[in-house]
Amino acid sequence: MSTDTTGVQISNHAAESRYVATLDGHPVGTAAYERSDGSITFTHTVVDPGVEGHGVGSTLIRYALDDAREQHLAVVPQCEFVAALIEDHPEYKALTA
Repeated sequence: MSTDTTGVQISNHAAESRYVATLDGHPVGTAAYERSDGSITFTHTVVDPGVEGHGVGSTLIRYALDDAREQHLAVVPQCEFVAALIEDHPEYKALTA
């Protein structure tokens, strides 16, 4: 689990194939994924409307991408939000399959 400066906590719920962002103990965003040999495909990202525009989605996806890097997984960004973040942050481009 990780906590950023805004108080958002991120954790991987591997049994449910999703990363979850919580704020004050309440879930406020998820990033769904599918794992296969050596890769992780991000399929969908959702952030609660009440916290949109406050960096929750970016924090969530950055954590997930950093976690994929630590696990030496190739990233397949099917989700438009994940693809856009990777496009805007070249440090993550090398992760893509």
